Amino acid sequence: MEVYELDKSIFEYLEKRNLIKQYKKAKELLKLNQLTSVHFKKRKPKTSGKYYFRITKKYRAIGVFDGKDFIVTEISDHQE
Repeated sequence: MEVYELDKSIFEYLEKRNLIKQYKKAKELLKLNQLTSVHFKKRKPKTSGKYYFRITKKYRAIGVFDGKDFIVTEISDHQE
């Protein structure tokens, strides 16, 4: 599985919050199929088809599957 970003706004958001290093590490773990390490889960409502994985305790990457690849569509502040 590959992990892609929808557009450059994802990296702009991460860069403003100094999360690039943590995001890349979580992304690599996801590529290696270590789903429990990044708390990869289906987002509620379960019928939405959206999934998320943990970047830090505070931030989550949200996205969808496009065939066999995962596309990150947004980064969410989990604690807001």
